Amino acid sequence: MKKAIYASLLGAMLASCAAEDAPPAPIAPVPTQAQMDWHRLETYAFIHFGLNTYNDLEWGYGNTPASTFAPDTLDVEQWTSTLKRAGMKGIILTAKHHDGFCLWPTKTTDYSVKASPWQGGNGDLVRDLSEACKRHGLKFGLYLSPWDRNNAHYGHEEYRKIFHEQIRELTTGYGELFEYWFDGANGGTGWYGGADSARKIDPQTYYRYHEAGDILRANNPDIMIFGGTEPTIRWVGNESGSAGETNYCAYDPEREEHHTQLQWGMSDAKQWLPAEVDVSIRPGWFYHHREDHQVRSVANLANLYYQSVGRNANFLLNCPIALDGRIPATDSANLIAWHEYIRSSFEHNLALKSSVTAADTRRGKTYRPEHLVDGSDETYWATTDAVSTADISIKLSKRAAVNNLMLQEYIPLGQRVEAFAIETADADGQWKPIDTVDSLTTIGYKRIIRFKTVETDAIRVRVTKSKGPVCLAEIGAYLAAELVEAPTVRRSSQDTLYVTGSNRELILSYRLGDGAWQAYSGPVHLPGDHLSVSVQAQSQRSGLVATTGVSFGYSGKDVKIQSLSDEDRLRIMDGNGYSAVVLPNKAREITLNFPQARPIKRLVYTPDQRRDADGHIQRYEILVGGRSVAKGEFSNIRNNPIPVSVDLPDGVVGNSLRLVVTKTVEDRQHVSIGDLEVF
Repeated sequence: MKKAIYASLLGAMLASCAAEDAPPAPIAPVPTQAQMDWHRLETYAFIHFGLNTYNDLEWGYGNTPASTFAPDTLDVEQWTSTLKRAGMKGIILTAKHHDGFCLWPTKTTDYSVKASPWQGGNGDLVRDLSEACKRHGLKFGLYLSPWDRNNAHYGHEEYRKIFHEQIRELTTGYGELFEYWFDGANGGTGWYGGADSARKIDPQTYYRYHEAGDILRANNPDIMIFGGTEPTIRWVGNESGSAGETNYCAYDPEREEHHTQLQWGMSDAKQWLPAEVDVSIRPGWFYHHREDHQVRSVANLANLYYQSVGRNANFLLNCPIALDGRIPATDSANLIAWHEYIRSSFEHNLALKSSVTAADTRRGKTYRPEHLVDGSDETYWATTDAVSTADISIKLSKRAAVNNLMLQEYIPLGQRVEAFAIETADADGQWKPIDTVDSLTTIGYKRIIRFKTVETDAIRVRVTKSKGPVCLAEIGAYLAAELVEAPTVRRSSQDTLYVTGSNRELILSYRLGDGAWQAYSGPVHLPGDHLSVSVQAQSQRSGLVATTGVSFGYSGKDVKIQSLSDEDRLRIMDGNGYSAVVLPNKAREITLNFPQARPIKRLVYTPDQRRDADGHIQRYEILVGGRSVAKGEFSNIRNNPIPVSVDLPDGVVGNSLRLVVTKTVEDRQHVSIGDLEVF
């Protein structure tokens, strides 16, 4: 009798095992375990700090004295505690930027902290920050610019040896590194030990990145590498804080035709190379006092989170260190408030442990639909091999307000989904599509879709296109509190004020100078030059208000530009970087003629903001009344094409301003200008 029972149980067990389907075949490429661990970090911080901080520069030329790095205080404890409270999982420090100044006492050059007065030349900022990260449980990473505008040997064999030795020092003396940055800026003008010349190299071969990668991995086998020829993650193609709504983790760099492809990845690429979104909390990467009023708001930071983590990319947020050696108070407050907003928005998953049904499910407990709402991305649900579409219905425990849906694929088996839809049940139980502006294409590691708040007790996700059997790890439903972002504002060439809110439901208003607030219902005529305008947006639902201000320079209405048509003249001074003008006949200069002589203090140049734009100005000369008053370089304009200003010497007066382009980015033959404004 006992034998019969055992035989029956054994038979049942064997039958149960037979009923479990094999896992879906992976769809290449797939991430390594190190890449999976990197995906799960989601947010971490960049820190730019060095000689540029104390010389008000973005890209130092390499000739700034090391003695100018002289912080009275330098509080890495404040950095790490602030960034920990801001939800960051790690910190990447710029150990050496393009100017060549090293923040550790390297043996490879005297151009480092050991030649500065900071801590009597005995300081080591890389050590201090790595130890502070360890105390606070943060991962530590480093940025080392391959380009060195200080080193006399740059461009020759000897510098490559120096560069590799710097990597060896940084990867052997400061503990485990989770990420390493090789920036893409390589070669050009520099001090180069006094040569004061331009040097051109082929970065693909000159740096021998394969050897550099071997040095990196020797002590950090799981390190993530950004840039060079050995990447394990990719740049997102911009510094505006936005990944593509369609975003594949796969990418083959050798097939790249334009760097903007990095935003979207490649559906048929062979390499798992997920995107990292790098952006600064201020316009610049290094601290500048003039940008203290331009710190990103909580609403703006939240939007960046949705545009990065919410679009299948990691979020690397730069936090410049101020002259006092600390993260500035406004930056710190906004960072912490932003994290609190994200934490509270995604703290309560309304779908967790809900009832789930699927139109098709692979056999076996490994693939059960309830894995979609168990709170773990290590379990998953999958369809059978013959099914590459899916209908998944989630029944909430009670009717609730919802405005966010989070989706995760089980990416250890590859990224599959290429199109999906989301529906919610109305009061009558009828399925209705959500009201969203997001395109519903790829998912990947994580996708967060925002939509107009609805009351519902059921949600349906429909995968309409997939590369193979659908494999989803998690679905989460949330109600995020409303945030109101300040409206955008511009003045046209005809002195017309335009105010635009982030959505149609906002109440907009404006005021001139210290005058009374007035309702904004459409374009408003502005009087004269040098105006200060404040604008605000108020939510009709919550009453929340967001306000911002802008200063306008001279009116463009009476400015004459003989080289341009009337249409182009209006576009080049209309406050809109998207209505760009390409200078005719491959011209390399433009002259603005004013009705009468006037003081001229500043020129603001906005690069062409259109997608895939080129022809940006890199180096320039400015002449007022025929006299040269400024020369310089817009150093990071290719990667970060934001408005940049040139302050002119005191006392400059003239009836004309001539902008001469001495070099364009990538030496393009044409010059494209988004906007010009004169103060």
